[in-house]
Amino acid sequence: METTNCADTIIRLETWCTEDRQINCILSASGDTLISNHTLCFSMLAPCEVAEGAKLRRMTASYVELHFEQDVLGAAQSQQFSLRYENNRTPANRSWLPKGAYLRLQDGCILPVEIVARGIDPNFTTKLPEQQANPSSRDLMLTPTPQSWEPSGDQLHMGDGYMLDASWDAEEAATSVLAVEALAQRNNIAPFLSQNGVPLRFIRKQTLAEDAYELTISPKEITLAASTAAGVFHGAITLLNLKLICGGTIPCGQVTDAPRFEWRGQHLDCARHYYQPETLLRLLDMMALLKLNRFHWHFCDDEAFRLEVESYPQLWQQSGLRGEGRVVPGVFGGTAGPQGGTYSKAFVKELVAHAKHLHIEILPEIEVPAHSWAALQIHPELRDSVDQSNEVSVQGYLNNTINPALPAAWTYMEALTKEVAGLFPFAHLHLGCDERPPAAWTKSPAIEKLKTEQGFATADDVQGWMMDKLAAYIRSLGVRPAAWEEASKGANGGINNDAILFSWTQQGPGLEAARKGYSVVMTPAAHAYWDLAPSADFNEIGLNWAGNTSLADSINWDPVPENEPELERKIIGAQGCLWSEVVQQDANMETMMAPRILGIAEIGWATRANKPDAEQLTQKAACYAKLFSAIGWHQDVRD
Repeated sequence: METTNCADTIIRLETWCTEDRQINCILSASGDTLISNHTLCFSMLAPCEVAEGAKLRRMTASYVELHFEQDVLGAAQSQQFSLRYENNRTPANRSWLPKGAYLRLQDGCILPVEIVARGIDPNFTTKLPEQQANPSSRDLMLTPTPQSWEPSGDQLHMGDGYMLDASWDAEEAATSVLAVEALAQRNNIAPFLSQNGVPLRFIRKQTLAEDAYELTISPKEITLAASTAAGVFHGAITLLNLKLICGGTIPCGQVTDAPRFEWRGQHLDCARHYYQPETLLRLLDMMALLKLNRFHWHFCDDEAFRLEVESYPQLWQQSGLRGEGRVVPGVFGGTAGPQGGTYSKAFVKELVAHAKHLHIEILPEIEVPAHSWAALQIHPELRDSVDQSNEVSVQGYLNNTINPALPAAWTYMEALTKEVAGLFPFAHLHLGCDERPPAAWTKSPAIEKLKTEQGFATADDVQGWMMDKLAAYIRSLGVRPAAWEEASKGANGGINNDAILFSWTQQGPGLEAARKGYSVVMTPAAHAYWDLAPSADFNEIGLNWAGNTSLADSINWDPVPENEPELERKIIGAQGCLWSEVVQQDANMETMMAPRILGIAEIGWATRANKPDAEQLTQKAACYAKLFSAIGWHQDVRD
């Protein structure tokens, strides 16, 4: 049967989740037009299998193509089928239903498919009710919590903002305050500075630490004391926040403040979802409002390499866009595409400059040896041509691991790390090293030869040698290496070279690394992964492999065990992470971070003694909902 003109035909895929973990689907087409010889293409969150009603034509990780024995649509004829996730994964919420569906006809024509999900409550909301902080309360509803707050009982009315007096003749200090004014202006929360504002005086106090500041707030004026531009900036951010959450009348008293940890980070995965450049600038602004100071930029993974580099231009030219007929198919809702984008070197300069004004450093990440599927499709010479390991990653990618026994792999890794590190003045580079599939390198003759030559017993020994060698190379460039927790594996002790390790599965690996002398950033998934759904409600979006991460979970932990206080000198901070498998639009980033990003801000800054509990953080979150609304930050899954 031939396909007729489909211009006016609406094709729908109705989906719903059953109690037995299956996802049922009905594919239909409106009108009397008949469609045949078609392939249904869509994506899931993880590899799946067909339970009944269709046949699998292709599956690349979570991207699926199905065909049907009775393949006629239209004229009241539909196709019903059921899917289930592999390894008994349970669909937790609406993110687990099919995304990005389209039909490919026999002649190559592409037809869009509208997805209709059953069981979604249109009135479901994740937005907290807004609350104004009470200036007469002894509790300062500021996030992060200052080291010390001594209220005087008075109030200061300053709806017009603050006015710099003659004490601001120190150019560096004035520049920091002007940066806060610019932040307020571009986020529609100005004025921060005003000729009609409350007098704001500056005192340089050399005894204060680099990020520390003091505020003395009286009914008539404010004094800000600091020793550095960073301290001035943080003090000014405190004043901006108080103006917003208190509605222009702020409590008087004395603030003495400094951060607990040097590393207060937020990570963003731009490989699974391409975020518009302005979204990244917007995220840095939010980080600054919460005194976060490290942006971990994850722009490459199995699905894409999004930074425009000169050393290997085919990486971004061929993987930056995904969809029909491209190296990377329409994973994670990519549809027929082309969908995605890349980040230019010009934008990198803009992002770095923007971050500098906000006292934020940027940590770029290069993923090796695993999570390299897209790179290996484009540069197969990075893999042993006779390797029969056929490793499958936890995300379902076949053969996604670079082979360090090959000279071509070292040419690639050294050229790429040198170029990328050279773009970021922070002089830190994250090398990845997470989730190497267990089967990787097990049937590679080149690896077996390397193991014999070096006396290695296991694949972990190979990985430890590789990471140590690559880290030593970037150290020779004046760059400090960083990696995920797995980089400590291997008989040689792992990556070494004064590397920073990020503990993500839980805190245990980070504690062990700290005991061995590594510097550690804690980012345990159960407390700091914003891609995990905040609750078990089916209307939510998010993953659940480490359970749910609620607002309470984001604060109910401490990076350093109370019984091992000596580890505080090696645990240098904490970081929130947002992986983007469930992100369909940039606004999802804001919804998934707010309000849980308040938790990591508190963890990174507040002392153990004055860190808020879950109830107190919930009260603060209601006050900060007002801030989120003021700057247009999305807080609802319906946005």
